[in-house]
Amino acid sequence: MLRWLFAGMAATVFLVAAAAWSLKPAPASHTALPPAKPSIAFAPSLSGTEADGEIAQGKGDLQLNQALLMRFDYYLSATGERPLADIMAQIGRDLDHELKPEAAKEARRILAQYLQFKRALGELAKNPAMAGQNLETIRLRLTAIQDTRSRFFSRQEIAALFGEDDQQDNLLLERLAISQNAQLSTAQKVQKLAALDAQLSPAAQQARAELVQHLTLAARIDNARQAGASAGQAGASAGQLHQIRSQSLGEEAANRLAALDKEESQWQSKIETYLAARNNAISTLPLAEQNTAVQKLRDQYFSVQEQKRLGAFE
Repeated sequence: MLRWLFAGMAATVFLVAAAAWSLKPAPASHTALPPAKPSIAFAPSLSGTEADGEIAQGKGDLQLNQALLMRFDYYLSATGERPLADIMAQIGRDLDHELKPEAAKEARRILAQYLQFKRALGELAKNPAMAGQNLETIRLRLTAIQDTRSRFFSRQEIAALFGEDDQQDNLLLERLAISQNAQLSTAQKVQKLAALDAQLSPAAQQARAELVQHLTLAARIDNARQAGASAGQAGASAGQLHQIRSQSLGEEAANRLAALDKEESQWQSKIETYLAARNNAISTLPLAEQNTAVQKLRDQYFSVQEQKRLGAFE
């Protein structure tokens, strides 16, 4: 759940139809299942990666834990790059490949509930009271997330799927409370924080270290961009960002992120050009001609697949 807390709960909003799609069983005529991990990247952003989460236990039995949600999120992160129907189909192939039929059916039910939960989080994120990163706002946001979660999952499912997240969230809140306690000296804060860390299992310590690494990298990237903007530039240079990322993640990951930066920059430039032309058409043409003119602009600037992403910008 930390990924939602620190992202301001910018959850992806999925269509209700996605839940229905995810419940469709595999065709009965299939005699052989395709590989769960395609040799070609499912989406550009997933190039060089493998699907997260070990979802099977024993011989195809479903293991209901956080790893299952990690597998879902791995493919859902490609929203915008691939149609939602393709994402659901790929998740379904993974489930059918790694699980027994009944276990795959149960995993599809969890997926449907998970999509509805993320959609509800998207609505929750629109509440201005949920914005901010101070301790009380984070507590409020965490409570709201947990309340929303209980609408879609049973207590047993919550414990299995989100238990690890909850433990990390509680630790995070304790750390923030210590760090922001003005009545404690620096030495006292260090002592109390060390005592908290000592209670963690080795796996939890590793998870926390990875979280700190990602947050530190995000902060360094943000500071570099702000420094560039303050100096009258467009932001940090591509070379600066590459250096920061390669120091933290390695050269290969830095190259992948640089490619994504380039794609995003090209996309934003195309969006800005299109919106300027669209606004001009709407302001100068009669109402009866506007829809046709706007569609021509869409066809001019975007592929059919790209046009599905325009709703968030128009």
